[in-house]
Formats: sequence, C-alpha cells, structure tokens
Amino acid sequence: MDFEFSPKMLAILFIIAGVIVVFMLMGGSLTQLFSSSIQEKVPVQNKQNDTCIVEASDGIPRSINNCPYQQGENITINYKKGFPELEGHGR
Repeated sequence: MDFEFSPKMLAILFIIAGVIVVFMLMGGSLTQLFSSSIQEKVPVQNKQNDTCIVEASDGIPRSINNCPYQQGENITINYKKGFPELEGHGR
C-alpha cells in the first residue's frame, strides 16, 4: 500500500508540530490553552496614565489599558493561569 501526503497535509502537520514545539519551549502545555478561566478579586497595584497593573495569585503581573479604576481599588479579573493576558475585568 503506497500512501503519499499532499503538500496541504504536510503543511498542516508542520503547523501542528510547530505549535507543540513552541508550547514545550515555553514550559506550558496544550491543556493550559484549553483550561477554564480563573476569576479572582485583586487590588490595582499601580496606575500610570491610563494603564493599570494587577497581579493574580499565580504571580504574573497583567496590565489593563484604558483603565477606569484607581490604584488600590479591588476589582475582579478573569485569566488563565500562566498566561499574561486578561480575559476580562470588572468591579
């Protein structure tokens, strides 16, 4: 039985392999990418111009652009552990 990969199939395989290698090099896992969000109440640690900095219990500082909050204000954030982006925030 002779099986041949089409160029399109090879491209898809290389892309998938590349994504896996990048996650391995970053120390993450693919399960983290698809894990559910964590919701946590945190204080705004710093505000400079229109950018706020908050830090969740995983120790990663996250920024909020066009931030409507004041330094020291407690807000609720949504994030995925190990990722620097916020999925959402509010009072």
